[in-house]
Amino acid sequence: MESYVDTVQVRDPARPRPARARAHTFDIATLLCLALIAATGWAVLAADWVQGGGGAIVVATLSVVEAALLTQAHAPRIATALAAPLLALAAIVPTTLAAMPRLPGQTTGVVAGHYIRALFTGLSSTHDWDFTVGLSAILFVCGYWLGWMALREHRGVLAVVPIFSVLATNVVNATKQGPIALPETVAVGLAIAVVAVAHLGSLDKRWAASQITAFDGLRWRFGTSAAGVAAILTLVALLLPPVSTTDLSAKLFPSGRGIGAGQRINTPAGASGAAAIGFSPSVVPGGPLISVPRTVFTYTDDTPAPVDFSVANDTVFDKGNWYGPARGAPGPGGTTWAGIDFTAGPLPRDNSLSDGGAGSHETAVHADIRLDPGATGNEALAPFAGEPEAINDQGTAFGTAVGTVSDASPLLTVDSVQLTLGIQVGTEITSTGLISTATEAQLRAAGTNYPAWTGQFTELSDDSTHGVEAIQALAKAWTVGTSNQYDKAIAIEQRLRSAPFQYTLNPHQLAGASLWPVVYFLTVSHRGYCQYFASAMGSMLRSLGIPTRLVSGFGPGATVDANGPQALNRVQTQSVTTTDAHTWVEAYFPTYGWIPFEPTPPSSQGNYQPFARGLAAVSGATVPAGPVTTPPTTPVTPHGFPGQDPNVSPAGTGSAGVPVAVVITLAVLGAVVLLLVVAILWLLLPRSLTGAWKRVEALGVISGVARHYAETHRAYAARLARVRPGAGSALRELAAVTARAEFSPSGTSPGERAQALRTWRRALFGSTRRRKR
Repeated sequence: MESYVDTVQVRDPARPRPARARAHTFDIATLLCLALIAATGWAVLAADWVQGGGGAIVVATLSVVEAALLTQAHAPRIATALAAPLLALAAIVPTTLAAMPRLPGQTTGVVAGHYIRALFTGLSSTHDWDFTVGLSAILFVCGYWLGWMALREHRGVLAVVPIFSVLATNVVNATKQGPIALPETVAVGLAIAVVAVAHLGSLDKRWAASQITAFDGLRWRFGTSAAGVAAILTLVALLLPPVSTTDLSAKLFPSGRGIGAGQRINTPAGASGAAAIGFSPSVVPGGPLISVPRTVFTYTDDTPAPVDFSVANDTVFDKGNWYGPARGAPGPGGTTWAGIDFTAGPLPRDNSLSDGGAGSHETAVHADIRLDPGATGNEALAPFAGEPEAINDQGTAFGTAVGTVSDASPLLTVDSVQLTLGIQVGTEITSTGLISTATEAQLRAAGTNYPAWTGQFTELSDDSTHGVEAIQALAKAWTVGTSNQYDKAIAIEQRLRSAPFQYTLNPHQLAGASLWPVVYFLTVSHRGYCQYFASAMGSMLRSLGIPTRLVSGFGPGATVDANGPQALNRVQTQSVTTTDAHTWVEAYFPTYGWIPFEPTPPSSQGNYQPFARGLAAVSGATVPAGPVTTPPTTPVTPHGFPGQDPNVSPAGTGSAGVPVAVVITLAVLGAVVLLLVVAILWLLLPRSLTGAWKRVEALGVISGVARHYAETHRAYAARLARVRPGAGSALRELAAVTARAEFSPSGTSPGERAQALRTWRRALFGSTRRRKR
């Protein structure tokens, strides 16, 4: 047999080479799959679900490349399935790690936990980073499935089913069809082309098995016909009316994208239908929420800690709801709720500690903000990172003043700031807010010597439903054993953040008007969004005699250009959308002023965490307990506007995010791991005799023994065995079987071919014992 094999070396050069034709088809199919998954990601991002989610397209294309490599390596199905999670993490983590939001105490466990939540619940999250990670996971699955089914299994229809699901969901839910029309059309056309080329791959496979040689030009004619059919079907799909306009994804993801963080609605409880999330100057716990995400402002600040932006305070409690006071409304101690005009610079507020309008132990945070029209609803209100202190624009400050408006006395509280010139396209402001750095020990010792003007913040008006009575009874029960006001507030905060209370965008509706929504939430349903939690804690604190107000504003938002150069910049630009709108609680403590509390528990809609105390509130890191000193006062520029303290390090120099070196190192390690996994799978898992012999030749190249053009299998195996003696017998067996399969008319049996694949693995493991030539 060996003499026969050695004499058969001439092949007709004019004869077509099916193997090369199949390789050509594979290359085209791979390019089409890459284009399809990229167009799908383009369509999703064009719908403006997320800011800076371009990394999801990178992950999607990598998934197709990985599937193509595994196909080329003839990896078994089980190995492909087991490798998928590892390959997904190797693609997703390096792509998104740099853009992870700033979290206090960011440890490896915290990062891992954040990733796990985002991978499984990111698509229902309102935060851009979480949504980007979730989108990356979905697109990875779609791309991996697409590549494997189209390139390896040659099942085009099955390959594009997940793609069409994503495209259909995108069309049904997108608020504007214009931006997604082109990418959706391109994706549909490419999907049909993938189906066609996968079918051609299946035909190639059957022709090769039957030893049928395709006529010249057949593939070209097939391809042009498939392209024409794809164009026609895409045109028909665009012209035909939709079969259904039902939001199918809402049944799978009831909370929907972008719903949850912004619980600011105008619809009262019991109103039919769902209200759109956005800013409103009142807190009225209501029905289910929906969201149309829209950017309201972008900003940079000078603190590494994540900050919330206050816009308006709700100080009037009426029948379970919270509202802002009316202008000129009288308050206790001869005060009035008034509006005072001011020019750019410090706000007209009373900063005297003896009057109680300002608190000690506060740090100024400056934020450069670019506002979009309608950012704060129908009123042009300015956002502040903390208690409003100053702004570089003119306007009117509203709050509690001593005496009447004509007295022009400074405000003891600043509940909102209205900009005189309104908010136009590209309006830019720089606002300064004060964040308390009082420690828990200081707040526990603050006492109850409240200024007279704070009496208005303990008022609760009851009615025939006896809602206040029920709230007060529950508040007293929850605070049994506490000895100071701070511990009472913490006890209530922790109870609301624990079971049985749960966060939901679809709270149980109250039939009739026998109970206030907040009372029904506290005593029956235990389910609601942030308006419910904030309203509950605020009313309970007031029932205990603690001055309280509700703050309406926005959360920190997400990093702009989450996967681009900005992600590696220490001064990161944050983007805030309507979905970041939020409501929390502030209680008054003598000497220290208004202190924030977060009763809303974390969920897939938002990672709401209790406010940090002490210096951790502005540093973003855990600060050991110890003596606390009052931070230096903020210097004033010649124009009278607070400037940057030269003693304070530049913004972003703290450990706000993940260090660039860590990102680069993890990216390199991920790439190395990916390459190693692919190489090992390719070496270990050939699926044919031809593939096994290719690996023998690869082993020879690695060993410095390349095969000569006219060298027979037997001669090459013998020469390679002299360098890899441990693999000698296995190499000779594999050479004999391969030669017989390629040149003998009788070929080889299935059992011999299966045994040959095992022989290759024996040769590979035996090759580790190498002898010098």
